Amino acid sequence: MLGQNIRTLRYQMGLTQEQVAVRLGVSCQAVSKWETAVNTPDISLLPAIAKLLGVTIDALFSADATNAQEALLPMEEDDVIRIVQMQGRRVLAVTPRPSAASLPIEIAFPRNCNDHTQYFKVEVYGHVMADGSINGDVVCHQNIDCAQINGDVCANGDVKVKELNACGNVICHQIQECYRLSADRIECSGDIQANYLDCNQIVHKESTQ
Repeated sequence: MLGQNIRTLRYQMGLTQEQVAVRLGVSCQAVSKWETAVNTPDISLLPAIAKLLGVTIDALFSADATNAQEALLPMEEDDVIRIVQMQGRRVLAVTPRPSAASLPIEIAFPRNCNDHTQYFKVEVYGHVMADGSINGDVVCHQNIDCAQINGDVCANGDVKVKELNACGNVICHQIQECYRLSADRIECSGDIQANYLDCNQIVHKESTQ
């Protein structure tokens, strides 16, 4: 049950086995063995695993762990705008793809957010879907579908954007239907579809999800 719960919660959080391994300081093989019940995590890792997956330690062993995600998010004193969907104290899980049964988080960004005075950082625990432009760094725990982003991007899912101007890095699963893409470094595990690409370094990593 523990291994299945880890796998299900990881998937709901939009994390790959590699991302879980890096954040916990273990190997991808170790995470894979947990999820297939070949091995179990060291007891000292349970608090970190529960925090990463947004549940209590008890919930990791629960028969209904997928409905026990709590608001155990890293709320630091910084300038990042964090957006979550919650029910009570629980962070609602979102599916890897938006659907009628699991709608994405819809955000109305300021109309003049392309103005450099409006630059901001945003982290969304869900999907980002925006018709306009986002002038800032975006961290998304699922997929991004946006007209334009002027800032660094980190997504656990796919990025579908008409124009992406990153002053630093773009990290995601794959980039779709991009007309113009500019970044210092791109790291992805899927395809990069761009008509115009200006990048100093492209790193391709096989997905372990």
